Amino acid sequence: MWTKRLFGFSFATLLILQACGGGQIPAEPASAPPPTPPVTEAQLQGVFRWKGSDNGNGLYTAGKLTPQSVNSSAFGQIARYHVTGDIQAQPLYVSNLDMGSAGVHNVVIIATEHDDITAFDADGKVPQALWSRSYLGPGITTATAIFGGRTGLGPEVGITGTPVIDPVTGAMYFVTLIVENGVIEQWVRAVDVRTGMDFGPGRVMVQATIPGDGPGSNNGQISFDPSVQNQRSGLALVGGQVLIAWGSFSDSGVYRGWLMAYDEKTLTQTAVFSPATQYQAQDVANGPSDHGGGGSFWGGGAAPSIDSAGNIYVIAADGSFNADTGGKNYGDSVLKLKLSNGSFQVLDYYTPANYACLDNADLEIGSGGVMLLPSGVGGSQPLAITGNKEGRIYLLNTSNLGKFDPADAQIPQQFLAGSQACQPGQGSSGADGPGWERLYGNVTYWNGSVYLGLANTDLRQYRFSGNILSTTPASRTVTQFLNRGANTVVSANGNADAIVWAATKDAKSAIGLHAYDATDVSHELWNNYMGTNVLYPGVRFANPVVVDNKVIAAGANDLFIYGLLH
Repeated sequence: MWTKRLFGFSFATLLILQACGGGQIPAEPASAPPPTPPVTEAQLQGVFRWKGSDNGNGLYTAGKLTPQSVNSSAFGQIARYHVTGDIQAQPLYVSNLDMGSAGVHNVVIIATEHDDITAFDADGKVPQALWSRSYLGPGITTATAIFGGRTGLGPEVGITGTPVIDPVTGAMYFVTLIVENGVIEQWVRAVDVRTGMDFGPGRVMVQATIPGDGPGSNNGQISFDPSVQNQRSGLALVGGQVLIAWGSFSDSGVYRGWLMAYDEKTLTQTAVFSPATQYQAQDVANGPSDHGGGGSFWGGGAAPSIDSAGNIYVIAADGSFNADTGGKNYGDSVLKLKLSNGSFQVLDYYTPANYACLDNADLEIGSGGVMLLPSGVGGSQPLAITGNKEGRIYLLNTSNLGKFDPADAQIPQQFLAGSQACQPGQGSSGADGPGWERLYGNVTYWNGSVYLGLANTDLRQYRFSGNILSTTPASRTVTQFLNRGANTVVSANGNADAIVWAATKDAKSAIGLHAYDATDVSHELWNNYMGTNVLYPGVRFANPVVVDNKVIAAGANDLFIYGLLH
């Protein structure tokens, strides 16, 4: 049974610099026992999770890129890697990684929907993959695009959520969805970033059952169904545990949000949580997962955010809500959780006053994650920012999220950055399209400014004024972002030399990467179209990575590395 799941390495992954090259380090023999976890002498350095840090603010510091050096003559592509599967997960990066006989490399690692993971030299010095691992084989395939309502995320389903790396052990964790002899399975995987071989036990099948009497329950129990649950969110680490969250494929099937914890060393499942499990006779929507279900963890790919006390912040999108009357359902709510003694405890929550309208119109909160602001921003209260598909921004006090208030007067601030507000009774068909400035993914923060790339409009900079944000943008880009908007990160040298990097899938369905002066985003410094007419397919919700004076961006089947040319 295990030998099938360890079948070989990918033979389809290519590195393209000026010409095609290829090559894979041979796989660990399928009959070999899992290797002993490695012992590291020093903590690894790099980018190890979605948006680079537990607070999810997308701020990369201590680099040497400046607004003066990022221009069409000095900055450009230094490598391109072509792979078989779509890259929905954010690339990860390890600096100066000692790979034994393979040497020391700056390494970028990608996971694809073709159920493979691959490590490349991030400086473009090696004309083939450093290692590559596939989880497909005889009788084992990925799922197809029509599976479970898959929409807009490519032709197959394999690895979707961004993996996470433990910088102490060098172990990388991720989830594969496979179809083995017609049966859909999901597996938590762990590999050593140095070799791609199994770390510890290497794998465990995702299975879970929790108490509940909502849709899909049986004798007071609800079981995880791998055929309808989309592992879209990035993974995270807290207290020696791997956090993994699931939502749905679109809104198909009897789905719900799931959050699970696994022990890093043993991959033993230690805790399970679902935000909406209680039967609810009255519900604002009547889909197959309503009346005690839903509550997906999507976030546009966002990983759970974690504060300095180890509290976990996630958003349960859509689904049933009755927590305001003492119930157990937290659909359309920001949740503050604590993992303790083998369970996730709900410490606090926030639910928008118009959650019913948002749910019915598919404008839910939860299209992005929670971005935790640095201490001192906005005064003494600890703050976080999130948004929804309506294009509304919420400024939250994480020491008191506020729960539910019909007037929404319990939170520090909320305002509509988009052009249209949710109207009762409009339904989902009337709340999408080019007239809607939706927000996906996380906003980005730097030095008192917040940056967000709404759909069907420009990218905007908002500044803090006192304890709240000014609702009038400080600056706006000339660029108009279509489709699902742009995802942003910022590179900076402390409080200087800041650049906003925006990744998008443009009107020609191509990857777009733009650089703007963070002090005034109306000033575009560079974009990947400068000096070339070649377009490569893009993906939605992609996040660039900025590290070691390089910018790494993923398209549908291509990974690009940009840097200083001289």
